[in-house]
Formats: sequence, structure tokens, C-alpha cells
Amino acid sequence: MEPKSAATQDLPSPPPPLSGARWRLFRARAIQAVLLFCLWLVLSGMFDALHLAYGVFSVALVLLLNHRLHLLPLQPGETPTEHPILLHRLFAYLLWLLWQIVQSGLYVAYLVMHPLLPISPCLVRFRSMQPNVQARVILGNSITLTPGTITVEVEGNRFLVHAITREAAEGLFAGDMEYRVARIYLRECRREDACFDAEILSDSPREP
Repeated sequence: MEPKSAATQDLPSPPPPLSGARWRLFRARAIQAVLLFCLWLVLSGMFDALHLAYGVFSVALVLLLNHRLHLLPLQPGETPTEHPILLHRLFAYLLWLLWQIVQSGLYVAYLVMHPLLPISPCLVRFRSMQPNVQARVILGNSITLTPGTITVEVEGNRFLVHAITREAAEGLFAGDMEYRVARIYLRECRREDACFDAEILSDSPREP
């Protein structure tokens, strides 16, 4: 074996490749930065150099402040890095959720504009075996974002939801939203685990 030349010895060694966990963390931070900067552009509506610089500074500050949050468990015994998120399914879910929001918004508008105001408020309880606490947060917020339903309480895998009509409540029993949220984190999951033990707890009849 030939001895290394002096010039070769002076060259810095290449940095070690990122491990799987570090790569996922770096990818997540990069995606957050892009999404936050896009949100800044949408909300500011200004594209001059000064406002772009403000946006970069704001995004960097948010990422810096949230740097250690991924190490903090949102619930005892669970860590946010237990199940890595599947980005292609996340984007597909966001598009699907947007369409559900539009459909539910039109349905609520129909109820409001109907002369008889045909609402039948009720409380619904069901269980959903989501892979981690983040998935339960996404599910609870998705239900609230969809007009006509509001997540009242989440305790473990039990969800308590207020629905404006029985039809809206029964729409949760199908488990479509629950199943799609679970698939953001799990490559394989069973639809029957997405929503079970579903029941309507109480009806709130309208006064005449």
C-alpha cells in the first residue's frame, strides 16, 4: 500500500452519513421550514426583499424555539418519534380533508338556510386505535375543522364528539376519517380498528 501524500493527509475527512433518526428529523425540519415560509407568503402577501427577510427570520425563530419539542412526550409512555410520518399519505389526507370541509360546509349552510332548521344535535362516543398521540390530535382537530362536528373530549382512544345532526354523527361511524389518519403513520392497518364501540349518547331535541 502506497503511503498517503501530504496533500492527501491534509484533506478533511467526509462527514459521517446521517442516521435514520437524524435524517427523519432533518427532513421534518426542512418540510416545516418550507410550509411555514409558504404560510408566511400567503398571510403577508408581500414579496419584496424586506418582507422575505422577515419571513426567513420568523421561520428560523420558530424552528429554533421548537427544536427540543420532539424530545418531549405529549403523553406519558409515548414519544413523538415512535412512528415516522408518511409524507405522501399526509398530503393525500390533507387534500381529502379539504374536500370533506367543503362538503360539510355546504351541508351546514343548507341546514342554516332551511326554513325548518332541521338540526338534531347529539353527542357521539367512539373508540379509535390510533398509532400514537399525534394521530389522535390530528383526528380530533380534523373532526373539529369539519363543519357540523366538534371534538369535545379525547381520553386515551375514546373520543367524545358533538354533532349537529344524527346524519353527521353516523358519518363518523363509517371510520373513513379515522382510518385515513391512522394510515398517515402506519403502512398497514385494519379499518375495523379505526372506529368501534360507537354510540350516540344523547339527543338534544330542539324547542318548538
